[in-house]
Amino acid sequence: MGNVIPPLRSHRGLIRRKAVAFKHFAVIGVIGTVAVASVACSAVGVAHAAPTGGSSDWPAGSPSQWLNGLLSDLPSGSSSGSSTGHGQSVLATDGQRKLEALARQILGTEVVRDQISQVRALYAADPRGSTPAGKATIDRAANSIAAAAVQYGLSENPDDPVLMWAITAPHEFSGLSMPRSGYGIENPDNVYRQATVAGNASYEIRGKITQPGPVELHFELRDAVPGTTVLNNEAGKTIGALSSDQITVGADGSFVVTVDSKPADGRRNHLPIPAETTSFLVVRDLLNDWSRENPVQLDITRVSGPPIAAPKSVDQLAERSAEILSKMAPFWLSYFNQYLYAAAPANVFSPVRARPGGRGLSTNGWFDLADDQALVATVDPVGAKSLGIQITDPWGVAYEYRDHTSSLNTTQSKPNPDGTYTFVISKNDPGVFNWLDPDGHGSGMLAVRWQAMTGTPTLESAVREVKVVKADQLRQSLSPATIFVNPGERAAQQRERAANFDRRMTG
Repeated sequence: MGNVIPPLRSHRGLIRRKAVAFKHFAVIGVIGTVAVASVACSAVGVAHAAPTGGSSDWPAGSPSQWLNGLLSDLPSGSSSGSSTGHGQSVLATDGQRKLEALARQILGTEVVRDQISQVRALYAADPRGSTPAGKATIDRAANSIAAAAVQYGLSENPDDPVLMWAITAPHEFSGLSMPRSGYGIENPDNVYRQATVAGNASYEIRGKITQPGPVELHFELRDAVPGTTVLNNEAGKTIGALSSDQITVGADGSFVVTVDSKPADGRRNHLPIPAETTSFLVVRDLLNDWSRENPVQLDITRVSGPPIAAPKSVDQLAERSAEILSKMAPFWLSYFNQYLYAAAPANVFSPVRARPGGRGLSTNGWFDLADDQALVATVDPVGAKSLGIQITDPWGVAYEYRDHTSSLNTTQSKPNPDGTYTFVISKNDPGVFNWLDPDGHGSGMLAVRWQAMTGTPTLESAVREVKVVKADQLRQSLSPATIFVNPGERAAQQRERAANFDRRMTG
């Protein structure tokens, strides 16, 4: 269990210029028109090499059919963001929409689809692949981590960086859909953005906070894309961090963060980077109240550096995305087998630990419940401004969270009279307001995160109780103060949640 599973078969040299022709996407409206697709490439520094059409060895249907299926999990009624006018989303930047158009194209290339097929086979061969929940979620998980790998591939451009919104639920901007991207027990309370920076260049990140802003804005520099380097409990190495409590902000909510390899020399909002290499930048807006709090408007600019390199072609980006996926999928499979499934039995929490980079506390575990069982967990905020609990499928991809309660934080939950929170995980709806919904499955992973700490917490008191009870005994095992809901109230809770999540697209 201690060794990383060997990488999946590399595609270097295999692609043979078989990126999907733009005409496939014009037909189904994914990119819309040939012109839009071409602009998406040129405007984000991608060399346009005329790709050839699909071939007879596409797995499971044509690229258009496959992409239609991939995008079919976009929930009905979801809002479509706008980049102009009233109610604009700070995430719907021109760079974001162009990269998403390019991501949709790359997800349809043969080289990426072939790699997804290998991920499916990898998952199916794992012991988790023979369990009911594991088997049922293989396709969804493989597609999700593939979309994340493509987003990482598109974020490797230190010459013309874009802070790309990634690792998120299916969504639309201006009527164009983007499929689910996630892995590694992603946190639905976070808005994740990412870019790559080079140590031989300098950058400015300009931000504007619209109140109420996030509970915390956190910049983290890593040595590489998580899951592509050394296997350890942090999936790589953190080389720098900067949080909102360390950033000087103007009266109008604006700020500038400098990023380069030079000493700070009195620059308060400075993020130093190693001089002789590239670093991967992750930005997290932590939203505790989805109905009110706003992601920060951010834009990154390269202000100096050596001459820029020639842009990568679509084929090169597809090949690089497939290469990242070939590392990420076996890495995270090995990671969870070692640090989660082999570390403790089902239905218990690991010891609470401090997270690196000043990001609070966390615990995790995995659950495996029969149809007539429920897991009951009571946790204490211990001074955290944000306390959240999340559940995922057996591969680490969050269960549906836009309009299902597969994650809950303190603004989405009902507290106990003593200020603690009790959550219930069960395959079927138990009628408890604080129900973590596994989308009809009986097993998966879980994580609890305490963030934006105030004071020094007592780790031992963070988790009060974890137990498994029979479903027909659940009510008597809970506090008399527990809030229950009927089906109509559950539906209203889900509608409100979806509307709150959609604020990320509409502002």
